Amino acid sequence: MDRNFPFSLKERWADPKGLIQVFVGPRQVGKTTAAQSLTNLDETIFASADLPAPPTIDFIVTKWGEARDLVVRKPGKSVALVLDEIQKIPRWSEVVKGLSDEDRRLGVKFKVALLGSSALLIEKGLSESLTGRFEANYFPHWVYPEIRALFGATIEQYMRWGGYPKVYELINDEERAVDYIENSILEPSLGRDILALHSVDKPALLRQLFWYVSRLPSQIVSFEKILGHLQDRGNSATLVHYAELMKQAFLVCPIYKFSAAKHRTKKSTPKWVFPNCGLIHPSVKTDSSSGFVFENLVGSHLLNITYGRKRYELRYFRDDGYEVDFVLCKDGEPKFAVEVKSGRIKKIPTAAKLKSSGINCPLRVISPQNIAEFLDILDPDKL
Repeated sequence: MDRNFPFSLKERWADPKGLIQVFVGPRQVGKTTAAQSLTNLDETIFASADLPAPPTIDFIVTKWGEARDLVVRKPGKSVALVLDEIQKIPRWSEVVKGLSDEDRRLGVKFKVALLGSSALLIEKGLSESLTGRFEANYFPHWVYPEIRALFGATIEQYMRWGGYPKVYELINDEERAVDYIENSILEPSLGRDILALHSVDKPALLRQLFWYVSRLPSQIVSFEKILGHLQDRGNSATLVHYAELMKQAFLVCPIYKFSAAKHRTKKSTPKWVFPNCGLIHPSVKTDSSSGFVFENLVGSHLLNITYGRKRYELRYFRDDGYEVDFVLCKDGEPKFAVEVKSGRIKKIPTAAKLKSSGINCPLRVISPQNIAEFLDILDPDKL
């Protein structure tokens, strides 16, 4: 089940400069498969740190030593080392830097790929220790054209099951498919990835927050309102922190209101957008009258095609009763606004109103009639 990763990644892997290739993305999006495809002509050592008890730095040192030995034992062969879920090992970036620098001094050459599902921790390690030694490759959730090409899925099926390829092998057994998403993807992400790697004082509150907002796709709901519906005690600041952790895991992305102000001191009420429709609560997706699921489909596509592109940011617009579903900004400036015709009654601002609010860009209308054309656009610069 190969994913079509960018051709540039193949070029980077074959480049004799030997930069470390880092794959970043959530669970079940094809990072490991891409690594296996890239290394199919190499003598490869593959090891995963995705263990119940995170390994120590000795894990890296041992596997790195095995790669060095392989270079000696098989001269003339291309050797590769692939370390999965690397962010789970404390001080991983310092160790990799030291070993990589030692290889340069010794003249030892082999390819290295580091895979991770926590964008926050991976990027922190890269910026702290590995500057100038790596290239980052971002793997978003599977977008609709990929799922359609592989499984012949309809847009309606994609809205129901999202961008997890394995799910499409199970959709004839709905209960099994739902169980797979909840127990093979969500629980490891919430219960292992986030809790094991970040400061979470109230794990139950984190889970409650996710399950509550999973019923609110593309809806604008404040942290204060959510807090009143959760069982565990907490405060808005705690929920803001937990929401940011879930965003870094690319599970749910709270996006905030567009403001032309250069300096914002307080975040607005978030709109809850799921980058994978499969993570929306099943009870919402079975309600065919819910236009929010369709709006989330549009938002999820924008999040996925801009994932890892730091120059882009997704926001929404709402002012004085007027609303536009999404505003895609590039370098801080609105590139275009998106109004989704989903059946919800909204007051749409005029071009003059948008311009006076700092949104001097085209307004694109997305409806069920042109959604397929929109989802086929994979380069945000071509939107």
